[in-house]
Amino acid sequence: MDEAQLFALMRPRKVCICRGVSEKEIRDTIASGRASNFDELQRETRCCTGCGTCESHVRKIMNDELSQKTAGSG
Repeated sequence: MDEAQLFALMRPRKVCICRGVSEKEIRDTIASGRASNFDELQRETRCCTGCGTCESHVRKIMNDELSQKTAGSG
């Protein structure tokens, strides 16, 4: 493993570069119940409040996480 790969493992990948929000932060916010829709997710994490280019990716992560949460509760 080279140094770049090691650093990639050590820091979570940012989905929202403008606000520095990682996929893990998005998933954790939804899993904890602090956000159950896009507006709440924006308020909690500030994701998609900069340039907005990450919105489609954030919405996909959110929908995936909400689907998993719903499937797990049933």
